[in-house]
Amino acid sequence: MGNKPLISFIIPAHNASQTVGRTVNSIIGQCDDSKKLEIIIVENTSTDNTNEICEKFARENDNVSFYHSEKGVSNARNKGIAVAEGEWLFFIDADDYLPPNSIAHLLIDAQKMDDDLIIYNYQSGNSRIYLTDNNISFNKDNILAIKEKMLKNPTKFMTVWGKLFRKSTVVKNDVKFNPELVLSEDSDFIIQACEFIKNASIRSDFIYHYSINKDSTVHQVDGKKILNYTKALEVSEKTILRQEPELSKAYNSYILMHLNLIMVHEIFAVQNKQGWFKRIELLKSLISLPIFTKALKTVRIKECRTGRMIPILLIKLKLYNLTGLLCRIRIHQNNVKAS
Repeated sequence: MGNKPLISFIIPAHNASQTVGRTVNSIIGQCDDSKKLEIIIVENTSTDNTNEICEKFARENDNVSFYHSEKGVSNARNKGIAVAEGEWLFFIDADDYLPPNSIAHLLIDAQKMDDDLIIYNYQSGNSRIYLTDNNISFNKDNILAIKEKMLKNPTKFMTVWGKLFRKSTVVKNDVKFNPELVLSEDSDFIIQACEFIKNASIRSDFIYHYSINKDSTVHQVDGKKILNYTKALEVSEKTILRQEPELSKAYNSYILMHLNLIMVHEIFAVQNKQGWFKRIELLKSLISLPIFTKALKTVRIKECRTGRMIPILLIKLKLYNLTGLLCRIRIHQNNVKAS
């Protein structure tokens, strides 16, 4: 490819024939100098014509390369990291895309910023997610603040897409996606990376469009979500314990936000056909697990004043039926947003 690119865009693609073209074109169509970026598509065990579509992109574009990996988004992303030549890594899912002018903002920042991680505002469905109104920088004196903020707001911050990762920081410290994790593998990657991040920024530009997919793993009721989330939380906790002591408290908030996710997407989900009494018993069983018990004991009543913490407050007060009713209201609100 000649000179090494500035940014490597890594796209895991599994049965993505309906959307991957839009994803790739949203990158190609915005850059006048293709040598500044490379697009790495990693197909993993697709059964549709994803292969044919991606092969065509690779044939027709010098800066598009196409690889295969074992099944799973973690394996695909790890393959992308291994072959990437850019100074920066940018992960983008095969059903998402970059809005107009995104590449211009990314290239400017990639050329001038001295960070290990750059975070951007993004759009989720029809909603704009404001992580910041003004550009904010973090260095050795205040880097802990952004790490705590990310852990306390995982649904907004703990996704690998919509961010620039300095490749040398990732590769040098052997930061990888864990193929054994079915859920929260991207959050675990960020938690690993945070151990080595010295400088970071949050930028006010909107550079990513996340497509809400009702059929995604997190939205499916399969009876395995409790086990899969709990496993991910226990794995990431080991990494947290190696980092600054202050992050352990923030990690308790991270755990409780996952408790909310489990209640909304599994226990009280509409697709769950169990009776109400069984759901309440399942909730009680869930919060008896050590990782949730510890987090619930640590958080104080006065810290449960925000909307997202109300279900946690109700659990602490042992008002389990009200907890379930509130979750059902939130499920309805989420469905309205997604429709």
